[in-house]
Amino acid sequence: MSTIRERLSQPAIVGGLTGLVFAVLVLGPALAPGFVLHYDMVFVPDLALSPRTLGTDGAVPRAVPNDAVVAALSLVLPGWVVQKFLLLLVFVALGAGIGLILRSVPGTIAATAFACWNPWLAQRLEVGHWGYVLGYAALPWVVWAAQRARHGGLRSYAQLGLVLVFASLTGSTGAVLALIALTGVTLFERPRAWRAWAVGFVTTILISATWWFPFLTAASQHADPEGATAFAAQADTPLGVVGSVMSGGGIWNQAAWYPERQSWFVAMFALVVTVGAVVALYRLASADTGLRGFAVAGIVSLIVATLAALPVGRELLTFFVTNVPGGGLLRDAQKFAAPWVLAGALGIGLAITALGRHAGAAERRLSSLALGASLVLPIMLLPSLAWGSNGSWQAVKYPADMLAVAEEIEHAEVGSVAVFPWIQYRRYDWNNNRIVLDPWNRLLARDVIINDGLPLKNGRWIAGEDPRAADISALLQTQKYLTPGLRSMGVRHVVLLTDQPNQDVDASRIPGATLRYETAHMQWWDLGAVDAESRDAKTADFTGWIIALIGLIGLGFVGVAATRRHEK
Repeated sequence: MSTIRERLSQPAIVGGLTGLVFAVLVLGPALAPGFVLHYDMVFVPDLALSPRTLGTDGAVPRAVPNDAVVAALSLVLPGWVVQKFLLLLVFVALGAGIGLILRSVPGTIAATAFACWNPWLAQRLEVGHWGYVLGYAALPWVVWAAQRARHGGLRSYAQLGLVLVFASLTGSTGAVLALIALTGVTLFERPRAWRAWAVGFVTTILISATWWFPFLTAASQHADPEGATAFAAQADTPLGVVGSVMSGGGIWNQAAWYPERQSWFVAMFALVVTVGAVVALYRLASADTGLRGFAVAGIVSLIVATLAALPVGRELLTFFVTNVPGGGLLRDAQKFAAPWVLAGALGIGLAITALGRHAGAAERRLSSLALGASLVLPIMLLPSLAWGSNGSWQAVKYPADMLAVAEEIEHAEVGSVAVFPWIQYRRYDWNNNRIVLDPWNRLLARDVIINDGLPLKNGRWIAGEDPRAADISALLQTQKYLTPGLRSMGVRHVVLLTDQPNQDVDASRIPGATLRYETAHMQWWDLGAVDAESRDAKTADFTGWIIALIGLIGLGFVGVAATRRHEK
């Protein structure tokens, strides 16, 4: 019994359990059976391991390899269970990783509270960026592994490599965030651990080949300069862009702003607490732990996140987005504030730990009060996040007719699928009219073409990156009858969502098409045999995965060698 009690009292376990409690408080109705579908949070009953999820279809690999991870998990678990598992994992991993770093139960509890309840995490969940928040949850583990690797040894290098593998599987943003944390811990504090940094950097680059290699060969348009402006950080508080990001928020999407942050008092208090916490991390961290370096990395990430609001920053950001390969990662730069937010949480934890070291009764009472305040304060500053953003994150089920049509199309004749009305985001009655990214290219394993352009409030559009989508957009504008043009592009199957507004295609525009399936909400039309040949996968398409596999095998050899040396 005492052994179980001792294990449960370990900081990492306490942190994981604290994270689990906050997961329930934050997610609330999102944990019910069914799918939470809003903005980019799109899960389906059975995501297939397809060219799209593997990033081998020639398109820009935006959700690689994280979609492939979901597809792999969906082989053994229902899609809705996979979604719940990943969302819970965010909070549990945050707490457990923080516990490994701080090794103090009170400090871990306090830091976990701030890490799990803050504007950055809330806003990213609000717009459905589940891959980003998983990358954020991996940061404490990267910090912990990098701390151990600072002192060398094959075993610590293998641990660092393993952690960075999992961080890289969360997607391109998670990999970049991990590199920022790694660099801070190993290089921004003396003595610099260049070998540990090199091991971590090479590991991340190798595993990330799953997305950076297909990106280099993707058939895409040039990035639209308008995107650098539209996705730049914005002021969700009266403090301006820089003050908003420094206080943990500043996302570009106004639909994800929380009303309490419009209060001067709340915004200023959040700013003072966050800045003070990062300073505390730098001042209270012990020498040669890498935590001071991570505090510096947090400041660097803050500069990147607010680049568009700094002098000449918007011009520099636009140049990178439009001219530098991979520069599109900087388009939504506010996401890179994650290390700054985590640095603040760790600073809170260190401050609570330092207070608890004093043996006097008065100091102990003060420490207990501070711990209680640290649990309540994040909630007081952002109460609208509670219970699934005030209950709005409701779990729903896909309509049976929608799944039936998808099943029929999946087994139909060869040809791509185009979905109309020609817009990227939709509102469905069965999804409580929440805005959601078109789910059809995940419901189907075959090639699906959707409009990847993004409309702006000023009536302008951010051009998409799929040249085929651009061709269909042009076809809609220039041709009354679409059948010949669509067939020449390889499109055989057309899905018309008749329950959506702004209908731009009906039966009259696709003459010669055969109605194969009709429900109260949609129609499936067959245009006949396509003129374009289907694209067969080639070995070269899997080069990124081959590079990643070689990296994994190499890391495995290092791990085995380290274990054997340790046993000796």
